[in-house]
Amino acid sequence: MAQQTSTPWDAYPDVISAYGRPIEEQLTVKPRRMPLDGFEDVYCDFVDYIIRCTHRIWEEKGVGLIRTHYSDDCRVWMLSGVSVGAEEVIDNTVASLAAWPDRRPIGEDVIWSEDAPGEFLSSHRIVSTATSLGDDAAIGAARGATTHIMVVADCLTARNFIIDEYIVRDNAQLARQLGLDPREVARRAAAADREGDQSRHAFRAEMIGEVRGTPHALPPQGHPARPVADALLAAFERQDFDEAMTITSPTIESYWPSGRRGVGRGYWIGCILNIMAPLSDRKFRIDHWAARPLPDGDIAVAIRWFLTGRHTRGGVWGAPTGRELLILAISHYRLRGGRVIEDISCFDEVPVLRQVEGGLGA
Repeated sequence: MAQQTSTPWDAYPDVISAYGRPIEEQLTVKPRRMPLDGFEDVYCDFVDYIIRCTHRIWEEKGVGLIRTHYSDDCRVWMLSGVSVGAEEVIDNTVASLAAWPDRRPIGEDVIWSEDAPGEFLSSHRIVSTATSLGDDAAIGAARGATTHIMVVADCLTARNFIIDEYIVRDNAQLARQLGLDPREVARRAAAADREGDQSRHAFRAEMIGEVRGTPHALPPQGHPARPVADALLAAFERQDFDEAMTITSPTIESYWPSGRRGVGRGYWIGCILNIMAPLSDRKFRIDHWAARPLPDGDIAVAIRWFLTGRHTRGGVWGAPTGRELLILAISHYRLRGGRVIEDISCFDEVPVLRQVEGGLGA
């Protein structure tokens, strides 16, 4: 179903981005400045809700707040698996804090939309810093090293409760910062995936089916996210890279997972080609979008997207396996004068490699 919007993208000009603001300023309690029916009084606006509740749960260790901030039937989607319910969120949070007790999620931006009255969608970009001081189920034994990686969490929220959440995390970069080979981490996980009840991996086939069977959720014409969405369609669906690049600045800065960092249109297209080239019978789908004003007239755009296809060619993920691979990604773009000057895209490359290695189900 196409995404609906009930509030203009630039409504509530007093609700400013977290972009470039000191955390002390962000956490100063302020009077309410937008309607938030059913939300706790401490939250002055929706950006404040996302930044503050994340701080309260993770840095202040208020894990019990999850019961008042996640619904009993909330779904948390990651490429490595899906959890259901606030109690599973609590269990996963406790396990994560045990392994990374000093974890600090630094909010860089919250790009949001109100898609129905009182129903908000957010895309929260985080730099997560933490020290490996306990055993981690995905990475392994404690390493004692301090890490910093990109995380993006998209949340559907109403009346103080997160109802649906998509999380992407640069776990390949995390593994490298701990001195590990991401492919070896993925290989071990894939071996464990092949043991036991395979129904736990059914979500992957379901997500692939949804990507292949559901139309894009496209922004309307005139919305700031529409030219970006059109550029992605030109690149991923038609391989019309000249058309795709018309929306970008010649000096666009790209920040992609696993240390992909570069400047210029050619590098930006190169990042897209890097993950397209190994796949045949590709299907790309835009799943969610939002935009918000930034300081000095810039505009922030968030787009959540999926890519699936058969791994029939060599490339960044090694020799072809014939498996259908699925990527879940969230991209944040900064626009200036109608051109994209920055692309920060995040996806978890470890579960992509797990699929290459025969994991996460048939």
